[in-house]
Amino acid sequence: MSVPRSLVLFLGIGLLAASQSGNLIRIGDASAAAIAAWRLLIASLLLAPLAGVRLLALRDLDRRDWLLLGLAGVALACHFLSWIAAVQRTTVANAATFFAINPVITAVASHFLFGERLGRRLLVSILVGLLGVAVIGGADLRLSREHLPGDALAVLCSCLFTCYFLLGKRVREKLDNRVYVTALYFIAAVVCFGVLVALGQPVVHHSPRSWLCFGLMALVPTMIGHTSLNYALRYLPAGRIATLSLAEPLLAGVVALVAWREQLRLQTVIGYVLICASVVLVVLERGGAGPPPERAASRRAPRG
Repeated sequence: MSVPRSLVLFLGIGLLAASQSGNLIRIGDASAAAIAAWRLLIASLLLAPLAGVRLLALRDLDRRDWLLLGLAGVALACHFLSWIAAVQRTTVANAATFFAINPVITAVASHFLFGERLGRRLLVSILVGLLGVAVIGGADLRLSREHLPGDALAVLCSCLFTCYFLLGKRVREKLDNRVYVTALYFIAAVVCFGVLVALGQPVVHHSPRSWLCFGLMALVPTMIGHTSLNYALRYLPAGRIATLSLAEPLLAGVVALVAWREQLRLQTVIGYVLICASVVLVVLERGGAGPPPERAASRRAPRG
């Protein structure tokens, strides 16, 4: 399967957009369930017209595909719920640091589930990136009562991201990206609204700041960020995409520095340099850039 020239642009913009989730959450004052539910529903409704008649392709999915799509939607909903709750209970840098174990989980899981090769350079890039993230968050990694709940939720969020990413991988190969993410976000939104109602929290009665938060979360980290990562999932191994996501703490930290005046230390600069080195290694890594030959040959041609 040939890799589109636009993929690098999609990934770059997607990573920048996805990295701003922690900063945008701070704008609103709604609960984690409300933010997750409305960001997903708004994103799904905005994407549906772009998918158009292609949505009819959902009728061609068999029961196994629908099961995988449904489970991916549930995992995505839980991922968002745990991430938003984590950011509300700890610092942006802390949440990003604990979430950074995701490339290890994703790379190992995709190796055993899909046969994606763990190249030496990919493993080195993961280690360098993790070291960079650890250096950045070193000062915040204190198991205090104040931060511990948020830190634990960030770890859970990391595991759920891998589940959502890999559960939908096979379905993503059969559908146009617009169709896949529209259905995925809608399923996840239904789950989040169910949680919202079950908790007895307000559904529509929110402050103007929260509605601004809902809209920005839907447009930036969801429609642009997660949609771009799912687009790349058709062409690149999940482990490489997850490793590239290590750049998110860098991008989030720069914006947090400007918007929230979070302190920039020497160790942060060193961590950023290590993360940049990690990303460069992934970009230069050529082995394992695609699916195993015996599986790639059996895939359908992309639908656009």
